[in-house]
Amino acid sequence: MTGLEVIATALRLARSGAGSLVVLRGPLGSGGSAVLQDARRVAESLGVRVARATGARPERGFPFGVVHQLTGSTRPDGLRGLLVGPTLIAVDDLHWADEESLRALACAADRLDRVPVVMVVCVRDGDVWSDSPLVEQVVRRAAHVVRLDRPAVAEASRRELVTCLRAQPSRVRSVLDAMVVLGDDPDIEVLVSLAAVDEVGCATVLRAMDRLGLVDRTGPRFVHRVVREAVEGTMAPADRARLQTRAARLLHDVGRPAEVVAARLLAITCAQGLWAVDVLRAAAESAMGRGAPLVAVEYLRRALLEQPQAGWRRVTLLVDLAAAERGVDRAAAAAHLSVAARMVATTRERAAIVARFVPGALVEAPPAVRELFQGVEDELRAARPHDGVVADLALRVEARSHHAECLAPGRFARCVDRLGERPDETIPTTSAGRELLSVRLHCATVASVWRAGDVAAVARRLLAQSPAQPDHVHTPIATLVTTLCAADSVDAVSVWLNSAMERSLAANAVAEQVFIEAEQVLVLLHCGRIAAARSIAENILATAGPHGLASEVLVTLASVAWETQDDHLVTRLIPLVEKETHNPALSVAYQLLCGAASVAAMDPQAGLAHLRGAGSQLKELGWRNPVLYPWRAEAARILWRLGDVDAARALAVEQHALAVEWGSAAGVGRALCHLGSMTEGDAGVAALRRAVGVLEGSANRFDLARALWQVGTRTADRHSVERSSAVAVECGDNPLDARVASAAGHGDDGFALTGAQRRVVELALAGRSNQEIAEVMEVGVRVVEKHLTNAYRKLGVPGRGGLSAALSAVGPGPSA
Repeated sequence: MTGLEVIATALRLARSGAGSLVVLRGPLGSGGSAVLQDARRVAESLGVRVARATGARPERGFPFGVVHQLTGSTRPDGLRGLLVGPTLIAVDDLHWADEESLRALACAADRLDRVPVVMVVCVRDGDVWSDSPLVEQVVRRAAHVVRLDRPAVAEASRRELVTCLRAQPSRVRSVLDAMVVLGDDPDIEVLVSLAAVDEVGCATVLRAMDRLGLVDRTGPRFVHRVVREAVEGTMAPADRARLQTRAARLLHDVGRPAEVVAARLLAITCAQGLWAVDVLRAAAESAMGRGAPLVAVEYLRRALLEQPQAGWRRVTLLVDLAAAERGVDRAAAAAHLSVAARMVATTRERAAIVARFVPGALVEAPPAVRELFQGVEDELRAARPHDGVVADLALRVEARSHHAECLAPGRFARCVDRLGERPDETIPTTSAGRELLSVRLHCATVASVWRAGDVAAVARRLLAQSPAQPDHVHTPIATLVTTLCAADSVDAVSVWLNSAMERSLAANAVAEQVFIEAEQVLVLLHCGRIAAARSIAENILATAGPHGLASEVLVTLASVAWETQDDHLVTRLIPLVEKETHNPALSVAYQLLCGAASVAAMDPQAGLAHLRGAGSQLKELGWRNPVLYPWRAEAARILWRLGDVDAARALAVEQHALAVEWGSAAGVGRALCHLGSMTEGDAGVAALRRAVGVLEGSANRFDLARALWQVGTRTADRHSVERSSAVAVECGDNPLDARVASAAGHGDDGFALTGAQRRVVELALAGRSNQEIAEVMEVGVRVVEKHLTNAYRKLGVPGRGGLSAALSAVGPGPSA
C-alpha cells in the first residue's frame, strides 16, 4: 500500500479506539511532506482532529519547540491533551526536532495502542540526525514504516536542496565540494586527499549521501546536475579556488594525462609555478596531435601567465604559441613572434625567430613588426655570416622579406629588378634556398617577366626536391602552387598536394588541411574542373573557424567565384573580403567580386567601373600576369554588349598580347578564343581554330570545351559542338551545365547556371510558360522572370527563343 493508504486505514481503525504510529522514510524530495498534506485532508473528511508540526534545524536548540507547535504548551506532559478523541498527530522532518520533543513523542507513542490517535512522522534518510538515538527511539515504536520511492532529484526544489546541504556537517561538505571540483567519477584516492578525510570517513559520507538521494556512491557521482549546481551554489569562491588549485596538483602527482591537468589549470588565475608550465606545454602538444589547435593555443596562453618574467623560457613559450596560432590566427602568431624576437640578445637568435614568420602574415603585419623584420635582415646583411646555420637563417629571412615586397605597393619593382632575364635552373640543396627560389619564381610569375615554360620547368624540379609536408602552407614553398597553375603545369603539383593532404590527415593537422584544400581548389580551377572547385570552395566557407580565413585562402575562393560567376559564392565572399582590403591581393579581389555582383544585378556600368578599378590597382602594383588577373576579358565583354566595339577589341588585343608574352597555353588559348568571338568573318573563325589548337595542349579542358563550342556554332560543325559538350562533361559538369557553359560564348564567359536557374531553363525548354514554371517551383512569376533574365545573360541570348536555339545544336534539352 502507499503511504496515504496506510494512514487512511490507520485513521479508520483509530475511530474504533486502536491508534498507531506510522513512519514515512525516504531520501530528499521523496514527497513525505505531500503525503502529510493529503493525510490531513483525509482526516478532516473523516471528522478527525489534526495537529501538525515541523522540525527545523535552526530550532533544535529550543526545548519542546515541536510540542509547542502541536499543543501551544512547552510542558513535558503537553501532549496529554492530544491523546483523547480521534486525532491525527503529524510531524514533518522529525530528525530536526528538539531532544525534549523527541522524548515526549516517544512517550506518547507508547500509549497509542490504547487511545484513538494516529501519529505520522516523516524521517529523511541520509540526514546526519536521522540516525540519532532519540529519533530511532521514536521510529522503533512504529506499527508501520513506509518506504517512499526514490525521487527524481530534479523535482526537489533548489531551496530545499540548499537548506539540506547547509545543514550537513563539515566532513560531508568537504566531500561534496571535492566531488564538484573533480567532476564525475573521481578517483577515490584523489577524492580522499582533496576532501582531507580518511577512506572510512569518505565511504561513510558517500553512503549517507546515497541514502539521502544526492549521490550514487558506486561512481561516485551526483545523481543529477541539479545537485551539483546546488553544491556549487553553496561553495565560497575562495574555497572553490583553493580546491581547484589543490586538485590540479593532486591530479598531476598521481600521473593523470597532461590535458586533464591543464583543463584544471585553465580555471585557476593564480600562478602555480614551473611544473604548471611543463604540464601546459605537454597538453598543448597533445592537443595539436589530436587536431585541436585552438585548445593548444588556450593552454599556451595560460602557460604565459606562469612565466611572466623575461627570459629564455618565456621566449620558448611565445615561439610555441606562435606555432600553434599560425594556422588559426596568423596576426596573433606574428605579434607573439615579434615580442619573442625583441627579448633575445643575439642576431642569430633573432633570425631564428623571425624565420618562423608565415610569409602571408608579414604582409598584413603592423609597421612595428615589419621594422623589426627589416632590422634583423640588415643585421644579417652587415654580419655576412659564414656559419652554415646563420647563412641558412639569412636565406629564410630574405625569402620572407622578398615575398612581402612582392605584395607591397611601391616595392614590387625592386623585386623585379633583382630577378634577371631567366630563372636560375640550379636547384638549391637546402630548404632555405628552395624557399628563396620559390619566392623569386612567384615574383616573376606575377610580373610576367619570365616565360611560363621556363618558370614551370624550374618550379617542377623545385617541387620535386621539396617534401610534401602539411606545414609547407606556412612557408614560401606554398607559392609554387600558384606559380605552376599560372604556368598551366598542374599535373605534378596535383600529385604533390594529394600527398600533403594524406600526411595532414594522418597527423590530424586540421588547420593545414584548410590551406591545402584551397590549393587543391586552385589546381581544379586551372584544370577546368569548375564544379568540383566550386563545391570545395563552398565547403571551406561553411567550415571557417572563429578567426576567419587566411588571405591566401580568401584569394583562392575569390578566384573561384570570379571564374564561375556564382552569384551565391560572390555574395558570401564580398563581406569577408571587404574586411581585408588592406591586403593588396584582397583589395583587387574585392573589386573583381563587386564587378561580378554588379553585372549579376544588371548594372554593367558599375561592373565596368569596378573592373577598371581592379586594373588600376594591378598596374600600380606591377602585377601583369593575364592568367591570374584576367580582368580585361570580362571588361571587354561588357563593353561589347554596351556597344563600344572598338574599346572592347582594344582590351581583347591587350589581353592577347600579355598572354603571348607570358606564354602559357591556357592564357594564349583563352585570349585567342575571346578575340575570335569579337572578330567577324574568316579572321574570327581562324582565331577560334588557333585557340582550339593551342588549348589542346592546355591542362584546362573546360577552356577547350568553350573554344570547340564557338568553332562549332560559327561554322555549323556538329562534331565540334558534340565534342565540346563531351569535354565539358568530362570536367564534371552535368549535360545541361555543359551546354550552357559552352553556349555562353565569349572566351571566358562560360558561367554555370545556379540550381534555380538550371531548373527554370529545364522547364522553359520543356515548353512551360512563366506562370506554369512558377506553379511548379512554388515561387512568384517575378522570381521566374529574374532567373530567366540571368540565364539569358549567361547564355548571351536575347530571350526564350534564343535559349532554345542556342541549346538545340547539341540535341534536345533534358526533360523537365
